[in-house]
Amino acid sequence: MTRIYEPIYLEHQRLVEPLFLPLHLTENRFSAWREFRILVDFYREKRHLEGKRNGIFSPKFHLKTLVSADAFLAFCDRHADADVCLINPFPQWSYFAYNVWMQGESYHPGLVQCAQDLLDAAGLSLQISSVGRHGPALMAYSNFWVASPGFWDRYVGGVLDPIAKFLESDPTHPAALAVMADTYHTDQAPFLPFIAERLFSTFLSFNPDLKIAAYQFESVDAHCLNDVQRAMVACMQPTVDAADAAGRFDEGLVRHLQYICSREAELTKAHFLHHPHPHTGRTIQQA
Repeated sequence: MTRIYEPIYLEHQRLVEPLFLPLHLTENRFSAWREFRILVDFYREKRHLEGKRNGIFSPKFHLKTLVSADAFLAFCDRHADADVCLINPFPQWSYFAYNVWMQGESYHPGLVQCAQDLLDAAGLSLQISSVGRHGPALMAYSNFWVASPGFWDRYVGGVLDPIAKFLESDPTHPAALAVMADTYHTDQAPFLPFIAERLFSTFLSFNPDLKIAAYQFESVDAHCLNDVQRAMVACMQPTVDAADAAGRFDEGLVRHLQYICSREAELTKAHFLHHPHPHTGRTIQQA
């Protein structure tokens, strides 16, 4: 059975998705860590062992994915043998960026260095510079994934928990201070949660033995946040799809994606300075 939990932050808060299970949170001391802390606490409490597959999804699941809880749970049922099932609420970004780190660096300058310094300080051997292509089968944001206990042990236990222990034990370390600095987002947030969500696709890249089921959309157009993104998808989709099908991205295409990625971030940030973001209904000021 697949269990998806929805965090309940406030006393009178109600579930947005009735098919999800409530996850009542009483500790807000680490609220700036966002979903990263929730995942680690869930793992430490061994709740990931309670079902065949578990996940923790934001109340904005449908708002971001445009997919019903019922449809995603049915998808998980159809892929009962998968170690992990994921759904990416931003499929358009696979046409702007070679991987999640290229996209992240465009929106959050300094993210890659902060992330690598954090990984090094936490004693993890992951090298961001070695991360390859994240296509539709691997690219994922917002921590919308459900996984087996074994996956939780390997990913949360082997990657996220060591990072959390480092941050708890040495909060004044330069790497710890750097990841808690504010960066661009719809709401005030530090680098840390944006690093953590990208570690998921990174972990998948380095563990090809995992059986992964990625929810695919018939069209990404509805997920585009503005006309700039729609135009860029229309321009880049044939080339990127062909490269993904061939399993080969030459240096010229990667450089072009870097330019497109940077330009998309620049134009999208400018757009939301004056237009409400569809996920919050508010404009976004630069960090």
